[in-house]
This record gives sequence, C-alpha cells and structure tokens, in this order.
Amino acid sequence: MQEYVNIALEGVKKFFSEATADMALSILGSLALLLIGRFIIRRAMRLFDHYTAKSKLDQGLISFLSSLISITLHTILIISIATALGVPSTSFIAILSSVGLAVGLALQGSLGNFAGGLMLLLFHPFRVGDYIKAGDVEGTVASMNVMYTQLTTFDRKKIILPNSSLSNGVVTNYSAYDTRRVDIPFLLAYDTDIARARSLMERTATSHPLVLADPAPAARMGAVQGGLLSFTLRVWCRTPDFWTVTFDLTEGLKQAFDNQGIEAPPPQSVTTLRERARE
Repeated sequence: MQEYVNIALEGVKKFFSEATADMALSILGSLALLLIGRFIIRRAMRLFDHYTAKSKLDQGLISFLSSLISITLHTILIISIATALGVPSTSFIAILSSVGLAVGLALQGSLGNFAGGLMLLLFHPFRVGDYIKAGDVEGTVASMNVMYTQLTTFDRKKIILPNSSLSNGVVTNYSAYDTRRVDIPFLLAYDTDIARARSLMERTATSHPLVLADPAPAARMGAVQGGLLSFTLRVWCRTPDFWTVTFDLTEGLKQAFDNQGIEAPPPQSVTTLRERARE
C-alpha cells in the first residue's frame, strides 16, 4: 500500500517540477473540465431521478443506484482531471486497487450484507409492507437498504436484520399472495354428532362477511385426542383480514356451540383401577 502511495506522490512532484508557463493552459482546461463535468453529472442525476420517479423500481434499489452512479461519475471526473494535468493514471489505478483489496478484507461481513442486499433488491422475495418471518423473528418490513432490513413487530419493536442472513436463510412471506387460508382447530365431546358439528361450523364461517365463498368453508374431523373429537375449520380470506377472521371465528364457534348445547370439554383421560387378585 505504501509503495503505491509513494508512486503517486512521485508523480505529483514530477508534475510540479516540470511545470512551465505553458501548463497554465492545461490548468485552465482542467478547471473547465471540472465545471463541465460537474454540470454533466448534475444533469445526469436529475435525469436519473426523473425517470426512476415514474418507474416501479423499489425505492431502496433506486437510492442505492443513485449513490453508486454519483460516486462512479465523480471518481471518473477526478481521475480525468488528474490525467489531464499530467499525473500518471497508473498511480491512481494502483491506489484504487490496493484500497479496494484492503477494504474488502476488512469488511468481509459488510460485503456479505451488501451482496445480500443487492440480491434482495433485485429479486424481491419480499417488499416494504410485507409481513415476513425469518428464523425466530417476524414482523412487517418497515425499510430496506443494501446493508440491513428493518422489521416492525406487532408490539412495535424494531428488529434490524443483516441482509446476508435474509438472502442465505429461509424467509416466509405471509403477504406474498392476495388470499390466505385460516385453520381453526376445535375439540368437542366424544359423543358429539359429527354431521351436526360440521354443519354448524360451516354455517358460522359462511355468515362471516370477510370469509370468501370460493373456496367454500370446510369443516372436518381429523382425529381423536384425549377422548375428544378434533375438528378443523378451514376458510379462505384476504391476506389483510387474516387475524380478524381468525379471532372472530374462534369466538363465533364457541358461542355457536354453547347456543346449540354442544360441549367442548378439556382433554380427558380414563383411568381404570383393577383389584389385584389375592394369592
């Protein structure tokens, strides 16, 4: 690294030592190049902002591309001016290469987040506003950038996730589709009339205004658990209505069973005691 810096400094010293009155024109030309370059960069960024404002690109991706383009154009402008003044371009290339290598080694984890952020912004496994689960955490995506993704939980907690874990791990996106299925399990007494219970559950679901008619609600008995009959009611609703439908139907089924005299006792077991025969 120090060797490349020394090469660049020697190039600058050589430039000033050999400078003559004729170099005044070069300096003026470089100043003109600076002004023109700045004007072109500003115009280019305005055009970029104008066209991307009407596009459907993710805001996180637009912000990242805007910063990347601006930095790249300014770097090219600085190198062009220095080259026009006679500073060897190889010195700048060597310095940029060594700096890039040093930064890459020092920021391996951050570069992993950066690469993960690019993958998320390009392929969109989820977007801002989606409800997702990643590992042991879940929440609504509040913001995304090239390094981190921020989630907001139901109880208003902020969770910051590194993009590398999101791009390389399993992510469940609950908002990916317009509709979701709601499964509501219920345990009823062993002597419950199965057909009656199924009909009551389906009628309760059909009467709810947020439950979709297609696919139609369906209730089935799936197992016998602890001496009780295990029923499951399955209905479909719009994704934003998932929790409302879940809570409303759970309460509605309990009330419907009570009104019809259908018992929903706690799990129970039968213990039989036998007297041991005397010898």
